[in-house]
Amino acid sequence: MLQKTSGIILHTTKYSETSLIAKIYTRNFGLQSYIINGVRGKKSKNKAAVFQPLALVNLIASNSGKGNLQRISEITIDQPYTDIPYNIVKSSIAIFLNEVLYKSIKEDYSDDDLFEFIKSSLLILDLKTDNCSNFHICFLTHLSRFLGFYPQGVYSEFFQFFDLREGFFTNKLPVHSLYLKPQYSHILDKILNSNYHELHMLGIVSFQRKDLLRYLIIYFQLHISTFGEIKSLDILEEVIS
Repeated sequence: MLQKTSGIILHTTKYSETSLIAKIYTRNFGLQSYIINGVRGKKSKNKAAVFQPLALVNLIASNSGKGNLQRISEITIDQPYTDIPYNIVKSSIAIFLNEVLYKSIKEDYSDDDLFEFIKSSLLILDLKTDNCSNFHICFLTHLSRFLGFYPQGVYSEFFQFFDLREGFFTNKLPVHSLYLKPQYSHILDKILNSNYHELHMLGIVSFQRKDLLRYLIIYFQLHISTFGEIKSLDILEEVIS
């Protein structure tokens, strides 16, 4: 049966001379793998440009529930980006977010709240006119809410340490080394209580941003066993000083 849904392109793999296999996070069916035949053919309706990382698309596809590979009948761009492809800072952030999402989302069931969070975040990034340097850090902290390990508690003079392993602010120095010291616990707490439009007012300097991002990647690695290394991190840090 063919069904309509919106989706976000996460990954594509060449399947043959003219076909692709695409991993798409869909609003209605969660993460799905689709085969698209003739995508690079001259007469194809489904052009390869539609399958750029994090493209927002509408598709008509099979959803048989039998096996992992579905087929797309029709796919079109939902909302094209106007700035991300041409802005080196935004495009570097997008590449990083794409890798994080690809390594984080594994479920094949719908989560409308998660889908809407990702879609709205990407559109905000595309239209954002002020400094974007802290955008990816805010995205990761709020993404963790939908993945089941959102930081618990609040920072205070009595709860100065954030335990990365346990996922909460604590008043005791953890017996292991996987925690944030007060300086970074405080910054994390400020980010948790900020939205994308307030990030430029947080006063986070370059070395703090770099350190906190690496701590957050460790946090994701601790709570997602298959997360692994983030290959785009070095490029992102080079672009965002």
